[in-house]
Amino acid sequence: MRRLPITLLVVALAASACARVPSRYVNKSADLDAIATVAVLPFENVTNDKLCAERVHKIFVTELLSSGAFQVVEPGQVIRIVRRDQLDVGALAPEDIKRLGEALKVQAIFLGAILEYDEGRGSGSVPSPRVKLQIRLVETETATTLWSVTRTRAGATVAARLFGVGGVPASSMAEEIIRDELAQLAR
Repeated sequence: MRRLPITLLVVALAASACARVPSRYVNKSADLDAIATVAVLPFENVTNDKLCAERVHKIFVTELLSSGAFQVVEPGQVIRIVRRDQLDVGALAPEDIKRLGEALKVQAIFLGAILEYDEGRGSGSVPSPRVKLQIRLVETETATTLWSVTRTRAGATVAARLFGVGGVPASSMAEEIIRDELAQLAR
């Protein structure tokens, strides 16, 4: 009888080990209260999943709006300016960031990159997704990074490991990462 609770504890600890500690930076001189309006640039995608950046970008915008922390420029307006100026969101120079800030009338810009996005299967049929996101908030007047986080979430759920069913899709992992990190930023 005592084996089942111990086994469950071991499985739970193993599953929680798959959620890595984020690498987080906060500029000590940053005055986040001075940031009222932000834009979210299209996310950079360095994975094989061609559509994951668009999915994660939409999740990020929704979570940012629901946080109420900032006014958010309409994503279509942001995309229009990025296309008009033929900007590569993965290689923005400080002058590009300043120009975007002026054109969009924002104090800061969120930049994101999908570093890993895999629905993967572990051993057998147990789903073992993996997501790694990098998100930055850059002030537009000086092109200074105010906040940055890189966070990974991986592994099957306890239920999926124990019973071989269920599991959390990569998009839900991305949503959880984003929600947690925006809550940290708002503190």
